[in-house]
Amino acid sequence: MDFDLNENQQEMRKALRSLFEGACDIRHVRQIAYDGDGRDPGLWKTLSDGGWTALMVPEADGGSGLRFEDFIVLLEEAGRAVAPVPLTTTLLAGRAIAAAPASPARGELLKQIVSGASSFTLALGEGVKAQAAGGNWTLEGKLEFVPFGPLAATALVEAAMPGGQRGLFAVSTGTAGIQWLDLDVMDRSVRQYEMTLSGVSVPGTASVFGGADASGAIATLIDEWRAALAAESLGVAEKMVEMSVAYVKERIQFGKPVGSNQAVKVRIAEMGAIIDRLRSAVYYAAWAIDSNVPERKVAIAMAKAAASGPGALLGSQAIHVHGGIGFTWEYDLHLYFKRIKSNELLLGDTSASLQQIADEVL
Repeated sequence: MDFDLNENQQEMRKALRSLFEGACDIRHVRQIAYDGDGRDPGLWKTLSDGGWTALMVPEADGGSGLRFEDFIVLLEEAGRAVAPVPLTTTLLAGRAIAAAPASPARGELLKQIVSGASSFTLALGEGVKAQAAGGNWTLEGKLEFVPFGPLAATALVEAAMPGGQRGLFAVSTGTAGIQWLDLDVMDRSVRQYEMTLSGVSVPGTASVFGGADASGAIATLIDEWRAALAAESLGVAEKMVEMSVAYVKERIQFGKPVGSNQAVKVRIAEMGAIIDRLRSAVYYAAWAIDSNVPERKVAIAMAKAAASGPGALLGSQAIHVHGGIGFTWEYDLHLYFKRIKSNELLLGDTSASLQQIADEVL
């Protein structure tokens, strides 16, 4: 099992880092996420023009057809940049839609993702019910913590259907009957919303799986989302360590760099160890997803656990290493800490991940 990036993946990383450094530096993130309305059509166009939205769509449907192992390269770089666009959720939606039976609606949705014409959010949970009504579907219910919400063009909504089945519905976020409440979470680069659907009528084609049970696809989507969050957090963690190392080399106190202090060295070493463990867990999870091995769920839960509590600890250590300036609004470190903390809480923290491991193993 080789966890090193191959030559193509290294080139992908180089291209993505250059793209994000040019189109999404941290000042840009502040302007969009904290000073603006959260929308960034310019960055989205740059990503779609570069073909990055097509990354996970099968070649037969016009995409690049890459593996999850390739996907984590993009996720790491998006995490490093704290990219304030629904790129991760869009690519995950593409994987879920690609698993659906062939249909004109499936083909059109994938075409929108490949071209970047539509961005997607994931509205998953048990709060929505769907009823068939004269060839259409009526959606009713409420879901919380939907990332990007109305800032994305389309929501992939999980809903309970008659007979105990679960469905996935592709619904425009501006559809009549949908209300969005900004939950004002700490990480404004990924705004979270409460989604309320009041008698929302959608055509029969909105059901991605054509009215068939999508429970297996939903479970897979949630698992892959957890792995994606861990990969994003890996990129964020790497950036925070780089910032910390650079700072302690430059900050002079009592005539010498603070990095020469043994206590600071120990903190940096502990942060590096967290990253090494997280990287191994993320790459292993990606391999397990692509190989569809029996330990797939355990590998994903291990990656999420390694990114959650340990990731937040790394962030707090980075702030301590920076001293007083690390707590200030003007310094950028807190923007990365907020993303890693947000990723920790979404879809289950460390305790929830450890429980999943126990359930699978025992």
